Amino acid sequence: MVKILYIVLFIISTDFVILSQNKEIEEETKRLDDLRNQIRNLERELEINQKKEKNSYSNYANLNKQKFYFEKIVSALRSEENTKSHQIDKIKEEIKLKENQINQIKSDYSKYAVYNYKYGRISELESIINSKNMRQAILRIKYLRDFSNRQQNKIKDLNTKIAELNIMQNKLAKEIEEKRLLTAEKNKELSLLKDKLNSEEKLLNELRKDRTVLSKQIADKKKSEIAIKNLIEKLISEAQKPRQIAKKNTEKIETKNDIVEEKIFDNEFLTSSVSFSELKGRLAFPVSRGKIISDFGSKQNMKLKTISVNYGIDILCTDPVVKSVSDGIVSAIEWLPGYGTVVIITHKGNYRTVYGHLENIQVSENQKVNAGSVIGYVSNGLEGRVLHFQIWNGRQSVDPNSWLKN
Repeated sequence: MVKILYIVLFIISTDFVILSQNKEIEEETKRLDDLRNQIRNLERELEINQKKEKNSYSNYANLNKQKFYFEKIVSALRSEENTKSHQIDKIKEEIKLKENQINQIKSDYSKYAVYNYKYGRISELESIINSKNMRQAILRIKYLRDFSNRQQNKIKDLNTKIAELNIMQNKLAKEIEEKRLLTAEKNKELSLLKDKLNSEEKLLNELRKDRTVLSKQIADKKKSEIAIKNLIEKLISEAQKPRQIAKKNTEKIETKNDIVEEKIFDNEFLTSSVSFSELKGRLAFPVSRGKIISDFGSKQNMKLKTISVNYGIDILCTDPVVKSVSDGIVSAIEWLPGYGTVVIITHKGNYRTVYGHLENIQVSENQKVNAGSVIGYVSNGLEGRVLHFQIWNGRQSVDPNSWLKN
């Protein structure tokens, strides 16, 4: 009865874990479906636009956004695939442990069976007859009964372990099948992404011949600069909420906003002893090889007779690998017109770095990264492979040139 109850409890606990995992899978599936719906909407929009104007900047932006959504899907599937691999490895370890336990119980019982075969099993009557006195006889009977109970318990343990092993083996088979399906799904999405990349490359070659698209790109960048500023503001506001709640509960004395902001993120970076502010003039470039083609601040376009403000710098890259300039936490991954996929990383001391024109993202939101961690690759745009890089101190953008190593 105890053995059956133990197995039932084991199955219930296993089912609870599976139900919890199934809920997470349902939520992830919903997110993936939403991304696929967004791709389908963009494809319909692209089809309509292509009938009107085949080679247009808006079509390029559409394809670029589709690419962003495909990469998010692939990243999510890759993450699920890795999670399944870890689960499979864990179950395999548990199965190995159960098999060792079963083999040990079998070995112990085998020795007991061999001993009984060679010497025969002593009965309680024999132990009484061969005893010197009643006390010795009682002790012998007690020992024999305890020994018998131990052997019966070993048989029960053996059956319980075998039942657990069967459950784990069935679970392992299910996890392996789910991983196989995830891998197939990921490879299918990668194939579709490759088609989008080829379409985007062909369109880029046509658009580069048309200089009128430059004004449209500049207009998009202006909008995106505002969007980045709003994102930074949102991240600061969200980070301040826990601090503000704690402040109200403890009724602490009010301090200046700039001091509050400066200390907001310190607890999140306990592993790092260096504040971002201490790295001024010593930051490594986010790419190993490249040339700055557009500096921080206002600049005038003589051809278009316009003035625009660059909140960062633009680096023409010969090596597309983009790395985090310091330890931090990935705060946002967004798609913005003019800058494509943008990654924002929060650093100790309320500093943030922004990386634009990325593809093949290697990180996910809320992930901790170290200085030198690969976060993605520079995508091929109208001006070539150009990384847009910004540094923010709270709500204020600062010139990256004064922070990067010469």
